[in-house]
Amino acid sequence: MIERDQFLTNYTNERFIDRINSCLKECKSFSFSVSFIKKAGLVLIIKSIEQALKRGAIGQLITSTYQNFTDIASLKILLSLMKKYPNFLCFLDSQCFGDSGFHSKGYLFEYDNQYEFIVGSSNITRFALLKNIEWNVSLKSSVSFSSFEAAKEEFEYLKSKTLLLNDELISNYANALNYAIEKWDMDYFDPNLLEIKPNMMQRKALKEIRNFRDQGVERALIVAATGSGKTYLAAFDARNFDAKRLLFIVHRDAILKEAMETFKKVFGANRSYGLFVGDNKEVDCDFIFASNIMIANHLDIFNPEEFDYIVIDECHHSSASSYKKIINYFQPEFLLGLTATPERMDNEDVFELFDYNVPFELRLRDAIMDNLVVPFHYYGIRDNLVNYSLKEKSMISRDIAKTENIDFIIKNINKHLPNDKLKCIAFCNSINHARTMAEAFTEHGIPAIALTGDNDVGERIKAFDNLQNDSNQLQIICTVDILNEGVDIPRLNMVLFLRPTESSTIFLQQLGRGLRKCDGKKYLTVLDFIGNNYDRSVQIAFALGKLSNNNFIEKAYLRDLLNTNFTALNIPGVVINIDELSREEIINYLNKTNFNSNKFLIKEFENFKNYIKTDTYPSHMDYLNNECAPDLIKFLKAKTGTTKNCSYYNFLSKIKVDVPIFTEKQINFINLLSDYLPLTRPDEYIIIEDIFKNGSLDFNRLNGYTSHVSNKSLENARNYLIKEKLMTEDNLLNIGEYNISFEDYLNDLLEYGLTRYSIEFDEFNGNFKLYGNYQKNQIMRILLEDNDFFMKGTKLYDNGEIYCFVGLKKDKRKEERTNYKDKFIDRSTFQRESENGVTINSLIGQKLMNAKTVHLFVRKMDKEDGVTLPFTYFGTGRFQFIKESIVVSKLVGKETENPTLLFNILLDNPVTDEYLLDFEIPDEKEHIV
Repeated sequence: MIERDQFLTNYTNERFIDRINSCLKECKSFSFSVSFIKKAGLVLIIKSIEQALKRGAIGQLITSTYQNFTDIASLKILLSLMKKYPNFLCFLDSQCFGDSGFHSKGYLFEYDNQYEFIVGSSNITRFALLKNIEWNVSLKSSVSFSSFEAAKEEFEYLKSKTLLLNDELISNYANALNYAIEKWDMDYFDPNLLEIKPNMMQRKALKEIRNFRDQGVERALIVAATGSGKTYLAAFDARNFDAKRLLFIVHRDAILKEAMETFKKVFGANRSYGLFVGDNKEVDCDFIFASNIMIANHLDIFNPEEFDYIVIDECHHSSASSYKKIINYFQPEFLLGLTATPERMDNEDVFELFDYNVPFELRLRDAIMDNLVVPFHYYGIRDNLVNYSLKEKSMISRDIAKTENIDFIIKNINKHLPNDKLKCIAFCNSINHARTMAEAFTEHGIPAIALTGDNDVGERIKAFDNLQNDSNQLQIICTVDILNEGVDIPRLNMVLFLRPTESSTIFLQQLGRGLRKCDGKKYLTVLDFIGNNYDRSVQIAFALGKLSNNNFIEKAYLRDLLNTNFTALNIPGVVINIDELSREEIINYLNKTNFNSNKFLIKEFENFKNYIKTDTYPSHMDYLNNECAPDLIKFLKAKTGTTKNCSYYNFLSKIKVDVPIFTEKQINFINLLSDYLPLTRPDEYIIIEDIFKNGSLDFNRLNGYTSHVSNKSLENARNYLIKEKLMTEDNLLNIGEYNISFEDYLNDLLEYGLTRYSIEFDEFNGNFKLYGNYQKNQIMRILLEDNDFFMKGTKLYDNGEIYCFVGLKKDKRKEERTNYKDKFIDRSTFQRESENGVTINSLIGQKLMNAKTVHLFVRKMDKEDGVTLPFTYFGTGRFQFIKESIVVSKLVGKETENPTLLFNILLDNPVTDEYLLDFEIPDEKEHIV
């Protein structure tokens, strides 16, 4: 007889995880059968498991490799328990049950005089144990009962069919997992190649989707450049998911067969494939490839739960009524959206349809570097015939369309004509301007048409087909902004910018539209008639600077890029050429302009707001979900008026954007929390999130969040949060009264901070990431110092570790820096001079001479436009003593002599090419002393 039955969730008075930990403390044996285990979840109960084993409880656990969810780290922990405790055994289902799928979630406990069976939906993952909507039931009795005995019998059967965990099993699973992640490449897959290996960026996409899904996410959106391998990505993720019944939806019938062939290459004969379009209605196949119209019109022949995996390709169309009808009808286990352009021009929110889950976004630089799209040749052409300083667009359009300027444009087109037919898009100011330019080009013997939002879809498709058809006369399409909608013109070979560029966001977006690969296409030619107004032309420099691999772009580096025509970008095949006079004038404009001023910040904000077509302000997460977005941090760190903004909320308030009304206490909390951004360790944010979401702080829930989070780092972060009055000694947040608006804002802020951290500091060895950017107070906190206020340039520890903080003074003139001793000698050597007054025999001198490991942090200058710049971490090295010197300095008119020590820091990691120009590093070794 069941004496107690209890319903358990993550929100009941006694939560599921509390019950499991409580059972482990009292039981004499436990038997778990769970599909998925992740380290971040296992650490939440591992102490209770080990304590049970220590006191002699008998433990057994069965888990699986089903859908490749269980991670290697968890299996290694379980194996270590087996080796440590003879009373514990772990068994692994490594596809022993084939297509049946190992999906159980059951927990059996035996006590001295009682039996308990907990069954439901919870696996051992962090989200399952803490956050997801999970249902579980606990049945308990003083005598064994039928369901307990049946479960125990089933457990013994499963155990007999699985494998006892060992090192070889883990190794084999690790190899299989890597294979599942790696064996896919771009859409232009060559089946004749014996070995296809994707780059790190591509492998990360699959990893991130899997991580999201393991956290309970049921739908996600992948944003990546056209032609970058999204179809293969979908096929390989479907294989990782082990999809049995799949629906692949597109809005164009023409690409269905191509998509089906991609899936055939991945799944082979293990699945059957059919088309559901036109007269083809092959609905009895495992995988169906269909048009959105056909599916929307025939929903009645499908069960809502018929497909376990659905892919919506080019899902920027998914807010159309037919797509919404499909999405609302079907209930797959996982829905994947693929797009190159998630931002629509009709104010519909594609991100919302996928619950704002964007596991991966492919940067344009990476797409070019990895040969997923073609490179481009950009020519910034000074056009003195057009006055871009005019405020009225109609006046600028008039100048551009003048006969003499048309001749100038055509002359430059002819200078860069491709070998085959010209297939060109020209971006214009307005609909009338587009029509005027089309007429002018046609009159000059270059067939052109105007294509705008007034043209229907059929007219647009016909125009794009005609442009790409070598037998058709059409050579130029003049348009305003239709390429923002993600049209596909792979054979496009030239783009003309016939208007001033006011937004680096729009420039990058439109540039990317022409980079689709196709046979014979080596690069895209871009002719930008940049006119003569450099508060607009400088936006191009900022846009091109975003293609750098460097995380932080300041004016000094941008000047260097301009002076070298951006060769330091080091992107194969990319050519950037801006005429010399224009370069000089843009650089002069850079030098005299504060781009952190109110005027520029507001303009950047408005451009981005218009770009994503939101009626309110962009959220924190919007700045991560869009490659073209400005860096949100500049809105936080800059001054609006006379005071530093401190937070995005303050910035919005100061520029009169309609924001929710918060109390003074809440605003102060937001300001203090925002000051941590960008995060270089997650501890403070996960503590705040834990208290905010769970009402209490529990280090057991947080330990293991990343490999760098420990009880020590959490305790250090907690002390800082208390000192800065973000929380109390009793682990309460200093927020005051909660309300929905504040909760939404705080959730968005926390998600932004932690998501950006995961992007920039995912995994790395040691305390610091090579080439990561850190403020000095962040470095002190990572080192677990109690005080982050450190002014000196060298931090010495008794264990022989030295931390050097160096400024290169790039804001000074070169002649002022000639005698400055701290500098890169070459990519493997940094010359460092000690502070004044240090001799070989002094205490500091001895510590420097005996240093075992040196950590080098370098920044180019202290501040730019009033904002403190971060240090870049160049890794570890060792000191090589050069000599003791005497430095002569003047103080209050008197000359004083001070001893210093001069060293070389021999770096363990030679600096990579992309940092040479930025940090003024000689490529060839020069012996400078």
